[in-house]
Amino acid sequence: MVCAAVFVILASLPGSKITASRTLSADLNENGTPEHYLLAGHRLTVRENDTVLWQSPPAWRITDFALGDADNDGTVNLLLSLWKKGSFGPVKPFWIDGEDQSYKNHLFVYRLHGNTMQPGWCSSDLDRPIVSFTVRDINGDGMNELVVQEGHYRRTASGIYTVDKNKPTGTAFLKWNEWGFAVLRGQDDSI
Repeated sequence: MVCAAVFVILASLPGSKITASRTLSADLNENGTPEHYLLAGHRLTVRENDTVLWQSPPAWRITDFALGDADNDGTVNLLLSLWKKGSFGPVKPFWIDGEDQSYKNHLFVYRLHGNTMQPGWCSSDLDRPIVSFTVRDINGDGMNELVVQEGHYRRTASGIYTVDKNKPTGTAFLKWNEWGFAVLRGQDDSI
């Protein structure tokens, strides 16, 4: 799989006045024609030639994305760091009665089957917001890990959560464990 990237990252933190913009190209559905993944105005659009295959919902605020085999199944995934309201979709754990309406950070993993983008795994709101992330083999074992730069939440006067720019970030190393991502280790034990 060949991935070409053109990066113009102006900002990627919630509350920023500058809009993040980035483009990646790859052939995730392996049909011989690369798709173009464009993040602009905090929305991600996936196109193949002139056809829009998928676009993130307007209620989501995408701050970062990556293409990589995050679950080590031999298929390249689309990973999204996004901000949205609520921790759950239409299917909730039995102990949850209502929907959490807090606006927090989530990590979603998608697969492109044919021309259809399908969710593979979607997190509830994260304990620490993602500032940036990459998918790569960090320990030379032939398996990819998710390397995440994490921040801290700050609740604004209006009740919305954002990344606290006054607190330090830390690095977490995550590995897919069949049910989700498990922490391998962190560089900063204070996170």
